Amino acid sequence: MLLLLPGEPVPDVDPEDLPARPARVLWPSPGREIGQDVPPAIREELLHARTCLRAGSPAAAVVHVRRLLEAVCAEHGVTGRTLFHALRELRGRGVIDGWLLNWAEELRELGNAAAHLGGHTPGRGEAADAVELAEALIDYLYVFSPKYRDFEVRRAKPAKNLQKSVAVETAATRLLRRTGTPFVAHPYSHDPAHTKSRGAVAEALGVPAPRMLKAVILYLGEHAVQAIAPIEGRVDEHALAAAFGARQARLAERADVARFGDAVAADVLSPLALPYLPSVMESAAAGQESVYVASGRHGLELELAPADLIRLTSARTAAIVK
Repeated sequence: MLLLLPGEPVPDVDPEDLPARPARVLWPSPGREIGQDVPPAIREELLHARTCLRAGSPAAAVVHVRRLLEAVCAEHGVTGRTLFHALRELRGRGVIDGWLLNWAEELRELGNAAAHLGGHTPGRGEAADAVELAEALIDYLYVFSPKYRDFEVRRAKPAKNLQKSVAVETAATRLLRRTGTPFVAHPYSHDPAHTKSRGAVAEALGVPAPRMLKAVILYLGEHAVQAIAPIEGRVDEHALAAAFGARQARLAERADVARFGDAVAADVLSPLALPYLPSVMESAAAGQESVYVASGRHGLELELAPADLIRLTSARTAAIVK
């Protein structure tokens, strides 16, 4: 670097005699920087997807996006299963939430269609969106999630209400923390290959059935409502409809329940994740000393006072179990 004193004239220097500077590629754009902590296999698939997109092969780009999803599952030890089931296992473990599961499902289906003759052939714009979404997904998993965990550690304060640590936050635990509601987290062993029913969870934790609650989604016409009831017995649809002043109710289909995204994790439905749904709780449960509800993921139950559960869900109480 040539240093000049104030007022000193600039020497007449031949540009060829100036020191060379590093070249900077202006086109094509290399894309967003990939985080240093992104595993090599995932990084490689993203780079391939970008290359295919620039080369004018959108179908190949989305196939590599699908392979990127497979690499994410493999990096978390989920192998030997279809990608459909592997993504749901990541949701069940709390690695991704319900919104990201839906996001990944769209990318998986797009990649499936592009990989088969006669399937949907994506255009360049659609492929570019898929690559950008894949970039955002790995940023969430490998850049911003670790950054947020470090942020939480730096700001950590002694937890007054949580007597057992919660490894992965869910919508339910976030609501409890945000409202300062006392609760106890109860971990239990979970084998993804042998999912425990609510009854088996109660047995594993030694909880009487009347205190172990389930969340059931029903419809009053086109409007979804939530029933919170003990695991023993069946929700009486006529009694539930009467509790809301309606003529009849029907149980939601499995596909309807899955639409609630963040509230559902591998079939674990937490009533605390659906505070926006009109709710009714079995009146017998309201008299218990404490009740247990799903946290929104396998391996963790939440214990709290029934009055707090009623308050957080704005639930009315009625005899709804037969």
